Amino acid sequence: MNDHQDLVDLLKEKQFLGKEFLTWAWFRSELEGGAFKTGDGQEVLISFEQFMVLESGDGDASETVTCRGLSTDLSEARSALRKGKKVSRAHIRLSSRNNEWKLNINGTTFDISGLRTPKGIGQGEDESDDLAMEARILERGALVEEAIGLIDSMFQVFLSIRTQKDAWETEKKRLREWIWRE
Repeated sequence: MNDHQDLVDLLKEKQFLGKEFLTWAWFRSELEGGAFKTGDGQEVLISFEQFMVLESGDGDASETVTCRGLSTDLSEARSALRKGKKVSRAHIRLSSRNNEWKLNINGTTFDISGLRTPKGIGQGEDESDDLAMEARILERGALVEEAIGLIDSMFQVFLSIRTQKDAWETEKKRLREWIWRE
């Protein structure tokens, strides 16, 4: 096998981690009232909003539930969790340091789409000013990078728990209690 095929096989083998991460992040967001501390101590507010896809199984044997709407508790999604499904895609809102991002994330591939960054400085200024345009582009790039960094930091916290047997067993117990909570 070549290196490319080894990487593809590894990604397929580990794709469950993204679904577990999104499910865990939803659980932690509700459990902690949306507040979340990254490994470096940065506080992030995360909420799952209006759109969530939950899946179980693979390939032809997979089952999918799509939940849409303004329901803040996503009761249909919680019901799907009770049937063994995990969050595979979701629309989330992140807030940190007076900035707010909205995005869709795919737990299987960690693709991010529909990323809306906070309004930056200089928006609405003269489009013909090259310096102002360059500043807006650089700022937007930094805001995109910050959003990705926040998700990476949260994933690192998840992995640190997920790879420690005792910590993961404790977390799974709390997660089950949350799923079955009325």
